[in-house]
Amino acid sequence: MKEKIIEILRSLMACATVTNTEREIAAETWMLEYFRQQPYFQKYPELCGLFPVPDDPLHRNTVWALVKSDGVKEKYIRQDIESAYSLTSEECADTMRAAENSVATDARIKAPIESVQDTKKRTVIFMGHHDVVSADVYGDAIPWAFDLDNITAHLNAETLSAEAYTDLLSGEWLFGRGSCDMLGGTAVQMALLAEQAEAVLCDEKETINSGALLFLSVPDEESFSVGMRGSLPLLEKLKEQYHLDYRLAICSEPNQRMSDGKTQIVYSGSIGKLLPVVLVQGKLVQVGSYREGVNPVGILSRIVAATEGDESFTETFGDEVSLPPVWMYARDLKKGYDFSLPKRAAGYCNVLTFRKTPAQVMAYFLGKIKAAVEEVSCQVTVMTWVTLWQQAKQREGFASFLKETEQKKTELLHKEHKTFPEVTLWLMQQTLDFLKFDKPVVVFGFAPPYYPAVRSEDMKSAAKFEVYKKALSALQDVEIKTYFPGVSDCSYCGLPAGVESPVYQVNTPLWGADYRFDMDALVRLQIPFFLFGPWGKDLHQIGERVNLYSLTEEYPAVLRKLLRLQFLTK
Repeated sequence: MKEKIIEILRSLMACATVTNTEREIAAETWMLEYFRQQPYFQKYPELCGLFPVPDDPLHRNTVWALVKSDGVKEKYIRQDIESAYSLTSEECADTMRAAENSVATDARIKAPIESVQDTKKRTVIFMGHHDVVSADVYGDAIPWAFDLDNITAHLNAETLSAEAYTDLLSGEWLFGRGSCDMLGGTAVQMALLAEQAEAVLCDEKETINSGALLFLSVPDEESFSVGMRGSLPLLEKLKEQYHLDYRLAICSEPNQRMSDGKTQIVYSGSIGKLLPVVLVQGKLVQVGSYREGVNPVGILSRIVAATEGDESFTETFGDEVSLPPVWMYARDLKKGYDFSLPKRAAGYCNVLTFRKTPAQVMAYFLGKIKAAVEEVSCQVTVMTWVTLWQQAKQREGFASFLKETEQKKTELLHKEHKTFPEVTLWLMQQTLDFLKFDKPVVVFGFAPPYYPAVRSEDMKSAAKFEVYKKALSALQDVEIKTYFPGVSDCSYCGLPAGVESPVYQVNTPLWGADYRFDMDALVRLQIPFFLFGPWGKDLHQIGERVNLYSLTEEYPAVLRKLLRLQFLTK
C-alpha cells in the first residue's frame, strides 16, 4: 500500500494542477484512467466517470468513483466487531456495544446475520480536491516544485524555515507543491478505494450486507469552490440512482498537530464566510465648496472604523473564537486626480461566522452604516441591494439596461477576469447611473463567495455521527474541534432545515448565472463530515510537506477502520 500511495501522489503532483488552469483537466483525466484500469471498474464501467462542472468556462470536471456491494462477508463483520472492541476506550465502549447490537452479530447471540437488511446502502464519501495553489513562492526551484522525487535537492537552509529544514534532513517528510494540500490525502483515498473495489469484486458472491464507498475529487477548491458547488446535482443523482445513504464524508484536508507532535487536530465543522460590500455615493463638489458637498471617503472610513476588528461581532463555541470583521478593500473610486471630492467610494469586508446568518450579518452592518451617516450634516439614504434593484426594475428602459449589463458583466468576468467583488461594485454603480440617482446614498450587498457555517452535529444524522466521533478518538490520538478556521468545501455538505434563507440571494448582485449553489439540496443532503487528512505543514508555502508515516501508514489504517463502522451502525 505504501508504494501505491506514493506512486499515485507522484503522478498527481506531476500534473501540476494549478487552480484555474487547464492542468486541472490533466489531473482529472489521469485519475479517471487510474480507476478504469481497476478490474472492478472494467466490470462496472458505469460506476466511475467525470461530471462536468456546470457552465464552467474551463470545462473542468468532478472525478467520481463508486464501489458498492450487497454486503460484506459474515466473517468480516465479526472481525470488525472484535476489532472495534479491541480498539475502543472506556469512553466509547457503550457506543460500540450499541453498534454491535444494532446489527445483531454478537457471537453470544445466535441471531442470523441474514435478518439484517437495509434498503439503502450505507455510504462513506471520500472527498477532496485535485487543484493546488501556484508554485511561484518556490523561486529558482519552480521547475521542480511538482517533482516529488527531486524537489528536496533544490531546497536548502536559505529557502526554508529552520523547522522545515530540520524536517527535510530527517527524511521523514515528502516535500513539493500539492504533497500536503491535498494530493497526499487524495492519493490515500484513491488507493483505498481501489483496495475496497478489489475486495468487493473477490467477495461479491458471498456478501450479505449492504454498503458503498464513493470517491469525489473536485476542481477549484483553492479559488471559489466551483467544483463542490457544482457537484451537488451529482451527489443527489448518485444517491437516488444507487439508493445510497450518505453516512459520513471524510475530506482529506491535511491536519496539523498539537504542540506535543502526537495529537492530531480534526474538525467536524467548517467556518462560514461572507463578503459584505458597501458602496457610498456622496455629493461631488469642488474642494473649495467642501461644506456644500458630502465626501464618500469620510462616510466609508467611519463604517470601516466602526467594524474593523470589532470583537463584539465575534462568536465563541467552547474554546473556539471566530475572527472579527476584516476589511480587504476600501478606497475612493476616482480614476484620477482633480480638485474635487470623489463621487463614490467602496469597500468589501471579510466576515467569518460560526452561527450568524446572512440576515444577522446584514443587520449588523446596516446598524453601523446608519450610525455612521448620522454624523453627516445632510441626509444620506441607506438601502440594500434588493431595494435598489427593485427600483431599477420598475423604471422604463430596464429591459435594455439589463441586456447591456448582462453582456458586459459576462465580458468582465470571463474575458477581463475581473473578481466577483469588482464586478459587484461595477453593477451597483451601473444601477445607480441607470436610475440617475444623484443623492448621497450607501448601498449594502454581498459579493461571492459564500461559505455557509456548518456543524456535523447539527445534521439530521447527528446521532449516527457520534459513533464515528468516538471511534476516531479511539483509533488515533486526536482532538476533535468544531470549526475548521480556513473555509472548506465541507460548507456544501449540508445545512440544517430552517437555516436556508433568501436574504443572501436577493442581496447578491451576481447571484444566478454567475454564482450559485442549490441551498435546498444542502438541506436535503445533510452529510456529516470530518476534515481529516494526513499530518502536513506549511500549506501554500515553499516548505509544504506531508509526513511520510502519517501518509502511508497511520492515515490509511484509520480510514480502513472507519469504513468498517458503516456496517455496524443503523
